[in-house]
Amino acid sequence: MPETSALLRLKSGGREIDQTLFPGGYFKEYIFFHRGSKALILTDTIINLELDKIAEPWRTATKLTSMYHPHGQIFFGMRLPLLLQRRKAKAALRKIHSWQPDRILLSHGRCFDTRADEVIRRIFGEPHSW
Repeated sequence: MPETSALLRLKSGGREIDQTLFPGGYFKEYIFFHRGSKALILTDTIINLELDKIAEPWRTATKLTSMYHPHGQIFFGMRLPLLLQRRKAKAALRKIHSWQPDRILLSHGRCFDTRADEVIRRIFGEPHSW
């Protein structure tokens, strides 16, 4: 519980960082946006692994799930729950789109240093479909 209240204080107290909850069943997560750098900060929502940096059998699993550089993809554990929670997903995606991020920082794989809007549209679809 302290973690959640700290996040809420961060959102309301210091306007440098905004957040939204991204649905995904068991794997839901907070997505952050740092206003000063226009960076979207993701932990598990998008995976963009570099194949030459991982060994088998993980390399094959990564290829099969399309979660590799340069394209990246939604973490496979979040894909089905997103379909089942469309309304919440659409609300989160509208919020992310409204931030107009320039880049995407990831905890799993290579970050997207430019064209964040194109990456978001490619992975999640066009805004009118949200």
